[in-house]
Amino acid sequence: MAPPGEPKECGATDLAIGVITGGSAAAVDSVVKIVRDGMAAHFGGLTADVIHVDGTLADDRAGQVEEIGEGLRLVHARPSSPLPPGDDGSGWSEGLRTVLGLARERGARGLVMLNGEIISMTPEWIRCLGEPVLSEGRGFVLPVYQRGRYEGTLTQLFVVPLLRALFGHQLWYPIADEFACSGEAADFLLAQDVWTTDIARQGLEFWLPVAMCGQAFPVVQSVLGPRAVSSQRPPAPLGPTVGRVAGALFAIAERHETAWLDVRGSEPVPVFGVPPGPASGTNARAAPIDPERMLVGFRQGVRDLLPIWERILAPDDLGDMLALSEYPSSEFRMGDRLWARVVYDFLLAYRARVMYRSHITQSLAPLYLGRVASLVLETRLRPDAAVAQSMERLARVFEDEKPYLVDRWR
Repeated sequence: MAPPGEPKECGATDLAIGVITGGSAAAVDSVVKIVRDGMAAHFGGLTADVIHVDGTLADDRAGQVEEIGEGLRLVHARPSSPLPPGDDGSGWSEGLRTVLGLARERGARGLVMLNGEIISMTPEWIRCLGEPVLSEGRGFVLPVYQRGRYEGTLTQLFVVPLLRALFGHQLWYPIADEFACSGEAADFLLAQDVWTTDIARQGLEFWLPVAMCGQAFPVVQSVLGPRAVSSQRPPAPLGPTVGRVAGALFAIAERHETAWLDVRGSEPVPVFGVPPGPASGTNARAAPIDPERMLVGFRQGVRDLLPIWERILAPDDLGDMLALSEYPSSEFRMGDRLWARVVYDFLLAYRARVMYRSHITQSLAPLYLGRVASLVLETRLRPDAAVAQSMERLARVFEDEKPYLVDRWR
């Protein structure tokens, strides 16, 4: 493998660019155009293979290689292993495994994974993700997006603070549905035993940053800009969405307990580019957030799920939630400390298997609604920067409350 800046091996490609689809030719065409423009603008003279993986490809299309520009090829492939029954062809974990394998077969020095459903992608993203690997010798690159005021609240109120407190890495967006990595990092990922597990099927995008930050590969973040996703796919119901995310994070915590039990505090992870300030206003594509409606869902959850929560929540935390359900909207605030302890209670209950794990994780959804409503009620009359400050404060509280989790885990 040639070091950054040195000639590649004969016949190898400089950069592999992966895209996984479920029958969407338009997504592939869009990625090809972006790659062509990005390579011409930023990596002139280098070669790239766009590796397109789709489980619905016809027999005569799989394995096809097209010339799409000078030094650029489009490679079509099906996942290396059969997709599970009922999969629409977009099985991401098997698709990614296939991309990684083909990239290594082609001797790529670096790999950039793109999400064909993101419609805000620009040719600049090829540089932002690829340059730290090809020119700076970085092992793994995570994106930093500019988010709307209340965009991505499940990520910001749950994923970010929990993973930061557990593993000690300050990541803006610890979800690798888009990323870049070196050839050596791709070899490492392919060698892991995660690919046939539930984590791979339900939460590989959360596992990747955890796995890479715990190794010797230099990890960085790179600023890409706004993240707007095609609205063609209807949003998933909240309960299953929260359940999937919580189940993935809790399974990762259980699998990697030796990597986080002794971690205290957190450390910044380097960022390429200027970290974005809070986006002004709300994302035009996002549905408006109605805290009153969310509080209806929270209070309904208190009425319907109390027998479940009695087996999950510590008595004091359950009592606080019951009290909150009686508060009028004008006085409703779910504090950072209470939310952190609730999340830790759920993680502990998941580990102890106090009931079916799917029941545990999905029953977190109404409490999450209450936490989002609290954030909106607290900040809606304040400047945009107040939302970012609230998120940072929450992450620090998760760190401060971590001994609560560790003492009960041990």
